[in-house]
Amino acid sequence: MYPQCEKILEQSLAIRTNVLPEVKKIIDNVDVDFDGVVKYNTNIIEWLKPVIDLSDYHVYPRNGITEGLDWWYNRENRGVYMDKGDYQWITNKGNMYDDAVKYQSLPSSIDGNWREVNGKILDLAYVGSTKVNKIEHDAEIVFYSLSKGFGVRNIRTGWIFTREPDPKLEALTHSAKYYNYFAHAVAETIISNFDIDYVYNQLQSKQQSICSEYGFTPSDSVWIATTTDVRYEKFMRDKVARLCLAPCF
Repeated sequence: MYPQCEKILEQSLAIRTNVLPEVKKIIDNVDVDFDGVVKYNTNIIEWLKPVIDLSDYHVYPRNGITEGLDWWYNRENRGVYMDKGDYQWITNKGNMYDDAVKYQSLPSSIDGNWREVNGKILDLAYVGSTKVNKIEHDAEIVFYSLSKGFGVRNIRTGWIFTREPDPKLEALTHSAKYYNYFAHAVAETIISNFDIDYVYNQLQSKQQSICSEYGFTPSDSVWIATTTDVRYEKFMRDKVARLCLAPCF
């Protein structure tokens, strides 16, 4: 029924999701002022509210989450730790016993599932690919992008949310107005036209069907399934193999 799923074994270890046709249609019509100097405004905090309240945070655009993580990680003087199998761009560093801070992806990059919130640095890459789940948190910094949920990884939309204003990001974003105008326009167009659980609602039934046919376990993220089948051993993260279902859709 889903012969294209055989391509799962040919994939890299990364989760590379698809752009739904209706999303691509509105992206193709995005108009950007390439010559002007435009004040930065975004509706992302309001759009994320069903999942996480960031009303008291400062928001800055970045070119995807990974760029944002580099900005934080390379300046972080405390020890950093994470769960085994979490996003491999981040590694444990420094003293783990004093004021070390935990990085955590939610839903988890390990298997695409929601977990108890216990990190101070939150990576919400897979939000937008699950049903709505409210995050109660006390995060210092939060990262988000539309790359996973809406498949626009090559456009590099992304945001950093901080409790305290960051002087350099304030200057870049609001004084110099240096940000990616095209990525910003695409992002604002997407969140203006689609709810946060739109992709999940469109694909969830197919995800269940695919997992039933192949004996996979569906993850909370509609793009992901897990298995302990040894054929998928190269995709192991912690105790399960994490599979990208994008080729099946």
